[in-house]
Amino acid sequence: MYMMPALSAQDSIPVPRIAGIRLGENRLDFPGRRERFDSLLCLLRSDSSRLNILHIGGSHVQAGILPNRLRQDMGASRGMLFPWKAIRSNAPANYSLTPTGSWERSRCTEPSPAEQLGMSGAAAITSDSLASLRLELPAGHAFRRLHVIGKAEGGAEPCLIAGSGDTLTAVSQGDDYTFSFAECDSCCTIAFKGMRGGARFVLRGIYPESSRRITYSESGVNGASLPSWLRCSLLAEELQRFCPPDLVIFGIGINDANVPPSHFDTEAFKASYRNLMDEMRKANPRVCFLFITNNDCWLHSGRQRRILNRNTQKVEQAMMELARECDGAVWNQFRIMGGYGSSNRWVSSHLMNRDHIHFLRPGYELLADLLCNAIMTPLPTSSEGEEASATTLPHTK
Repeated sequence: MYMMPALSAQDSIPVPRIAGIRLGENRLDFPGRRERFDSLLCLLRSDSSRLNILHIGGSHVQAGILPNRLRQDMGASRGMLFPWKAIRSNAPANYSLTPTGSWERSRCTEPSPAEQLGMSGAAAITSDSLASLRLELPAGHAFRRLHVIGKAEGGAEPCLIAGSGDTLTAVSQGDDYTFSFAECDSCCTIAFKGMRGGARFVLRGIYPESSRRITYSESGVNGASLPSWLRCSLLAEELQRFCPPDLVIFGIGINDANVPPSHFDTEAFKASYRNLMDEMRKANPRVCFLFITNNDCWLHSGRQRRILNRNTQKVEQAMMELARECDGAVWNQFRIMGGYGSSNRWVSSHLMNRDHIHFLRPGYELLADLLCNAIMTPLPTSSEGEEASATTLPHTK
């Protein structure tokens, strides 16, 4: 059985020193009480306790680069999967769900989603008898059981062809279709039978069970904001059934803040976060929350206008206040980057996209390594933090 050794300060992941990045700010901040969070971190650093982590957000999460790097850093298994290509959207490169047939979509970013949504924030809908999904996971992520999560209508039913060629039948309970394998597998094909006379299947996700002690699920939808995730009426139910989270990493805020500063309502932002935290507590009342502040970014206002987004610091302050209320933690990505204007340096260092919002692969992987170090290693001394934080961002034209 795979077990990740506890990390110490000596085991920290090496990160490059890049001008302007404030490595001294790379820590978890605890505006409130930290005892319960410390207990969670002790379990995370141990080699025995089973833990579930959920990382929820927008396009930074859907891209899958940052979550997968953090998953690798922690030695965790993969949680929820979704067939993004079936609904004509970008998919993480670290697993494959290749579709055939015709599919429709529903997403939480729609003002009124046509389907009930859950943990993935999206649904792929098919009534095509030729529809299928070929699942391939990388080495080390084999599973003995696989859950196909979704709603069958009109006699439709999922079936599965294992990598060995055996056809498996599901044990169904509500919207959970569970397939058990004779031995561990990392690839299979999901198909559908009974697709006639108006039958259809509304797929909300695929969940492989692993023996690894940490499961790291990512739930990200391009363009998702807090109201988007609050539209997912089955979120708490699915989390409770498949992976009650011990830690939720919140990466939501970049889309909420993409409005003129006069239009950003801090109190409404915090109220929406409180509502979402309440949904998480339905799945696990003892869940801990870690907030990732927005990165430094541009505000895209109109076709040509690009200006620094001054809402970033408002989001930072709101997250500090929320963390104080729930005894959570804050990872201050904005300050670590270098503060206002630092996205210019990240672009010129080939870490960030020229849209000054999204990162390139090296940038996402650097952020993941920094976050893992902040979570898994002791806090730096105050003198170390002050010395490193004194690094200033060189002038960028």
